[in-house]
Amino acid sequence: MKSIFHGRKTLARLTLFATLELAIFCGAFTYLSAHGHGIGASSMQLREHIELDAKAPFVYKKYTGPQNAQELMKALDADYNQSLAKTKVSVSGKFTAKTTSAGKGKDPKTTTYSSDLTLSEIDARYPRAEWLQLLLDKGITVDDSFEYASLLSKRYTLALFEDNPDLRQSGLLGIPPADDSETYKAAYIDKLVKDYTKIQASAKQIERGKKTVERAKVRIEQRKEHAKLAIERSKEAIERANAQLERGTEQLKHAKAQIEQSKKNAKLAIERSKDAVERAKAQIQHSKAQIERAMVQLERAKKELNLQQLVDLGKQIEDIQEALTAPKKPTPPQEPMLPQGSN
Repeated sequence: MKSIFHGRKTLARLTLFATLELAIFCGAFTYLSAHGHGIGASSMQLREHIELDAKAPFVYKKYTGPQNAQELMKALDADYNQSLAKTKVSVSGKFTAKTTSAGKGKDPKTTTYSSDLTLSEIDARYPRAEWLQLLLDKGITVDDSFEYASLLSKRYTLALFEDNPDLRQSGLLGIPPADDSETYKAAYIDKLVKDYTKIQASAKQIERGKKTVERAKVRIEQRKEHAKLAIERSKEAIERANAQLERGTEQLKHAKAQIEQSKKNAKLAIERSKDAVERAKAQIQHSKAQIERAMVQLERAKKELNLQQLVDLGKQIEDIQEALTAPKKPTPPQEPMLPQGSN
């Protein structure tokens, strides 16, 4: 049973040409090129079919060592040998035959070209160390095991095109037609490096964009936390203010009640004072009336007293006059008083 490359990162690493479209066929990873060219080719399709051994699944490894073939192979070659089961490359489409001696071209014919070279056969034809170093010297960098496997798989495509002159003349993959296999090989490698470098630059730009997004997310999260904290503090402040407002409202209500009660008490006191004043006025008036009556009685008494005194005085005068004019009677002798206790 075979397995495939999984994950978007795997697919992105394996897609080295801008015109490649990805698909999954028959339980194996396959990526296709539907690039058409007007010279000698129409509706052609390139399929690179890479199968991995399910018993030894391909493991992603990040590579940060020196960019030379020996170090790359030392770090990544063992896993590649263990995981790779088979690589098959095929091109199918309608190919126009070459012009005949009469000056006429033959009708397009649907043809399929394929290559089933084994790993040892492709290694013998394009040794890994030389192939990798050639690409590295042209500016390609290998950052992980996926890129390593992808670059090695391109040897199968080159072998198919070198072995079939019609494919070299097809213009497929945007490579100019070439009769000489070495010329085509050089152009293929240049195109591979160009497209791969472009994809790597895009990938790095995407990674930078991801890092920028992650940093922005971190800043956003920090701002969210700060905003959340500020909101919580604001809520607490609002709650405290509401509590103070409620206490102030209760105190105001209590003060209003006290003021109203004080007003009532003051009004009642004023009313009572007015009543007391009125009663005092009435008492004063009554006292004045009593005093006036007493004065009248006093005057009357004075008058009556003076009259009585005059009468009494006149009577005393008369008695005196009578006493002066009447003869004196002799006073009878008085008996001597005996001492007490003697009879």
